[in-house]
Amino acid sequence: MFSHIYFIDGLLIDTGHSRMRKQIVAKTQNLGIEQIFITHHHEDHSGNIQVLRENFQCDIFASTLCCSIMKSPPKLSFVQYLLWGNRESQNDLLPKDDYIETNHFRFKIIPIPGHASDMVALYEENRQWLFSADLYVNSYIGYFLKDESIATQINSIKSILELEFKALLCSHNPQLINGKQKLRDKLSFLENFFSQVSILSEKGCSVDEIFKRLKLKEYHIIKFLSNGNLSKTNMIKSVIRDLKNQKPTFVN
Repeated sequence: MFSHIYFIDGLLIDTGHSRMRKQIVAKTQNLGIEQIFITHHHEDHSGNIQVLRENFQCDIFASTLCCSIMKSPPKLSFVQYLLWGNRESQNDLLPKDDYIETNHFRFKIIPIPGHASDMVALYEENRQWLFSADLYVNSYIGYFLKDESIATQINSIKSILELEFKALLCSHNPQLINGKQKLRDKLSFLENFFSQVSILSEKGCSVDEIFKRLKLKEYHIIKFLSNGNLSKTNMIKSVIRDLKNQKPTFVN
C-alpha cells in the first residue's frame, strides 16, 4: 500500500514511513520545507520526523493528543514493522489544534478519530482541499487494527461530508474527482457492516458465529504476522465493543 505525503506552500503534511527514508529524503531535499504537520501517530505517517527535522531545522506540529502519544508511541506488530518500519519517540512536537497557516493558505485542523484516536484532517475552505489522512483509504475495508472504532469512524465521516471539498487527498488512495461520493461509499459500507453485526450480536451470536454467518474471509497471513493486531475479526469486535460502550449514536 502506498503512503503519500503532501507538500504545499512550504508545508509538508506527514513524513511517510521509514522504509522509504532514502527516497523521501531525496525527493524533499529541494522543496524548501518551512513547517511539517503530522496527522496522526501511525508509523506510516510519522516514520521520518527526525531526519526531516535535522534536514530542514523547521517546526513540526501535531494535535495535542498526537504530541502526547508520540512521546511514547505504541509498540508495532511484526507485520507493521516489516511493511513500514519503526518510528522514534518525539518529545519536541508542537501542539496545534485549530489552524495551521502558510503564506497563502489557511488549513483548519479537524479531529477525525476512529482509525486512530488522534487522527485529524486539514481543510482549506477557499480551495476546497481536504487532506483526509486515513479517513477514506478505500470504499471497502478488509481489516481493522485492534483499537479502531467503527462507530467513531462513521461519525467522523459524517461530519466531514458536511464540508464542501473537491479533492479528497487521502494518505493512501487520493481521489481527485468524485471524492465526496467515494467517502459516501465507505460510509455506506461501514453502516451496513455495523448494522449486520449488531443484529447478529443482539441475537446472541459469538464473534466466530457472526464471522461465519456473514461469510467473511480472513487475511490469515496478515492476522498471524500481526499477532491479531490486524484482522477482519477486529472489525466485528469493534462493533460489539462500540455497542457495549454505547457509541453508535451517529450524527445526522
